Amino acid sequence: MRMPWKSATVAFGVALFLAVLAPTAYASPPTPLSGTFNATISPFATRSADGNTFISFTFNEIFSGTMSGTRVGTGQLVIHPDGTINARDSGLFSGSVAGASGTAILSASISGTFSAIAADFVVTDGASALSQIHVEGTAAGAATGPATFAGTYSGQVIASGS
Repeated sequence: MRMPWKSATVAFGVALFLAVLAPTAYASPPTPLSGTFNATISPFATRSADGNTFISFTFNEIFSGTMSGTRVGTGQLVIHPDGTINARDSGLFSGSVAGASGTAILSASISGTFSAIAADFVVTDGASALSQIHVEGTAAGAATGPATFAGTYSGQVIASGS
């Protein structure tokens, strides 16, 4: 006489045993991130529509602190009739993040005014030691000249384990 519950119990026991023996990947706890940035933009195309000014630009940015290095890339800045601004940019970061060195893509979304900007940024798609790192952060700053900005950043480094 066949007892189906016995084979199900044995199968469950084998699956549980294999699950316990399988290698497990754990993510490292987030590491706090903070420091300063200085950026210089170089406009290369400008157009206007409905009172808004659209400026395409290249930039060079220097980071100090938990992120240390440079970033170069492109972006688009919109100056609205009320004086507020919005920008999106993306560039190649070369340097170190929390002691790990390599290159990665840092993308930002910026809003505010020239006297007070706020940004959200992410660091993804890294190479070398940055291949296992993801950063989420915020920045605050202001224009320090017609084409320069400076401020501080903070956030967290999320490193995936293997």
